[in-house]
Amino acid sequence: MIWHPLVWAFWAATASGSLLYLVAAMRAMDVAANWAPIQTDADQLQRERHAEIAALLGRGSMGCLSAAAVMGLTGIALFWHRIVPGAMCGTGVLQAMGIAGYRAIVFWSVALILLFGWRVMDGLDDHHPDGVLVPLTARLFITAAPFVILALVNSWQALMRIDGAPPVSCCAAVYDQVLSNASDSTRMAGLLRATLWISLPGSALLSLASLVTAVRPSVRVTGRAIAVMAIVWSVCAGVDVKHVWSAYYYEVLSHPCPWCLFLPDYYGAGFLIFACLAVVMLEGVAFWVADHTARTHAVLAEPAGRRRRKAAWRVTISILVFTLLTIGPALAWRMRTGVWMDGSF
Repeated sequence: MIWHPLVWAFWAATASGSLLYLVAAMRAMDVAANWAPIQTDADQLQRERHAEIAALLGRGSMGCLSAAAVMGLTGIALFWHRIVPGAMCGTGVLQAMGIAGYRAIVFWSVALILLFGWRVMDGLDDHHPDGVLVPLTARLFITAAPFVILALVNSWQALMRIDGAPPVSCCAAVYDQVLSNASDSTRMAGLLRATLWISLPGSALLSLASLVTAVRPSVRVTGRAIAVMAIVWSVCAGVDVKHVWSAYYYEVLSHPCPWCLFLPDYYGAGFLIFACLAVVMLEGVAFWVADHTARTHAVLAEPAGRRRRKAAWRVTISILVFTLLTIGPALAWRMRTGVWMDGSF
């Protein structure tokens, strides 16, 4: 067992969030299966009480699990590489964790996205005394259960692999990746050009589309389209951070390691950069939830419209900050040296 204090803090937050989620999910299952708003008998009153308890405990669960995810990310990026022989950043930690580490990150991400969507929907439902979204929020809350379980299982397996892990080759893994890509450089260059053509014009397009749709809802541009655009843009922008923009922080060509951006040597820029990507993705989901709610439940159109506008502004601001943190250093390098990092003028 690892005795690092951040590991114990991670498990404390995880255990608290999981316990709250379990109790809330049990209440939500009753609500999802038996909700009958037209009835006024004792069973329905009990279900209404269960719905309120599930909402309160669900918020606490989401807070604890979000804190655990942040602590886990911070541990991988800044602290746990000190207990893994040969590791210098999060790349070495994930090497020691094996496939379970990558799976844990994926399952944590999906679980928190679902819980965030549930929280947005639950917040919109608070604006109506009849609770018109209660059954739907209960089902969405329960949907996150398998991903929460898989996140916990893989987190346990990953952290247990760190204890007594053999030495890893942190930077060697990055350079091996560069060499393997060099053998297929044409395909890799085409992929990077594609992601750049999506992320660079997509920044302006996503901001403009979200703001216009929030102010003047259109049947042609729905919340689902905004959410898909936000997710695709976030993925492509993340690839560009790893393979293009990070080089202007390291001032070293061909070092595609996003975890080094979290280190103090680079002012922890990775936290802000990837936080912007996370906000764009989450607020894209929030935009979808609010837009769908406004279109299907007219009584919630006003609060849903406000949430839609808030999501649009958050997406726009996050994209602006991301652009300053990534393209800004690249432009500074170009002005200082007269060339781009790849040697082109």
